[in-house]
Amino acid sequence: MTETLDWRSLSVRRDSRFEALEGKFCSTKNSENSRSVFSTVKEFMVFSALVGFQLDEFKPLESKVNSTPILLSTYATTKHDAYIYLIALSKDPSLEIIKSENLRDAIGIFEGYCNGGLHHIDNWVMNNVGEPVTTDILFNQTLEFLTENE
Repeated sequence: MTETLDWRSLSVRRDSRFEALEGKFCSTKNSENSRSVFSTVKEFMVFSALVGFQLDEFKPLESKVNSTPILLSTYATTKHDAYIYLIALSKDPSLEIIKSENLRDAIGIFEGYCNGGLHHIDNWVMNNVGEPVTTDILFNQTLEFLTENE
């Protein structure tokens, strides 16, 4: 008999070393910063994965021990889980990747692009230390990327 996978309990992980970065961009991590770009860490992870995907920065997580999880069901409550599936399908264009038995692999693809994006965003922040508002850093870096690739 095949064991049924409870997809809701699967974890979507991110590297714990980026907690300070999350604090700069997420209001749930920094209640003092009313100008946070993202309401939740989950939204920031989706953005980071899209940055990683766009820049082809895929960096698998080195360790589950030094990572922080968000349950897949949390992504599903706001339909952000669709990004996990779309990014996984872009790397493995077979519908097999989003079947229940392969969801861990799909999540791993998302995590790798998210981690790559977090590394890249962290570099943006480090290269723009004088910028007072993190919103400006994301906007300016995104605009620069778009104008370079027209």
